Amino acid sequence: MEKNKTGKYFKYAIGEIILVVIGILIAIQLNEWRNDSLNTKQKQNVLKSLQAEFKSNMSQLDKVLFYHNKINSAYPRVMELIKIDTANVDNSIYIEPFKNLGYTWSFNPINGGLRSAISSGEIHLINNDKLIDLLFSWEDVVKDSEEEAVRLRKHQTGTFQIRQKHIRVVDAWVEETAGLIQSNYASNYKSLFKDPLFEDYASKSFLWSYEYMNELNVIKANNLEILQLIEQELEK
Repeated sequence: MEKNKTGKYFKYAIGEIILVVIGILIAIQLNEWRNDSLNTKQKQNVLKSLQAEFKSNMSQLDKVLFYHNKINSAYPRVMELIKIDTANVDNSIYIEPFKNLGYTWSFNPINGGLRSAISSGEIHLINNDKLIDLLFSWEDVVKDSEEEAVRLRKHQTGTFQIRQKHIRVVDAWVEETAGLIQSNYASNYKSLFKDPLFEDYASKSFLWSYEYMNELNVIKANNLEILQLIEQELEK
């Protein structure tokens, strides 16, 4: 101070402060870059997990729709067979349409990865608002279809006695199922197809399956859009 060095020390102190501030800013920036890198990597992992899950769901959806299409295709054939003269008709023509009416396949998606992403908050690493909205509403959309699936299943089990009066259980499935033994009693498909209650059974099978398919097609459209948006995010 006595040698008039105050200005020099002041400049030195200011320089030290500036260096410390610059160091802090660099450290903050490096930390942000590191966090951004980790977040980007974690987001990619979340997206890939969701992608695998929804691809699996799409495969299952296609299988369920395949069997419900069998019901829809069988119904007009059944109604046609109900009308024909059965005198010279072989039982074998009834078996396939009869079997196809009885499917009760339902959609049960895998949601483990989605639930994990939502509960952990990692879903918010995704910057696409449309994708996030679809993911959050996914289980609600699926749940809306469950009523139709349950109604169809109840219909099939509740009308079993109508078919049992005419058809032996094993006859329709013995050729496709190992372990089933041919029945000791004859099935009578002709009498079944002339039973008015069977016509009601066939019509309701078609109706409930048709309504369930409408729900499934909405789910499929959502599933497809989710996969497309995930693909777009992965390409960024």
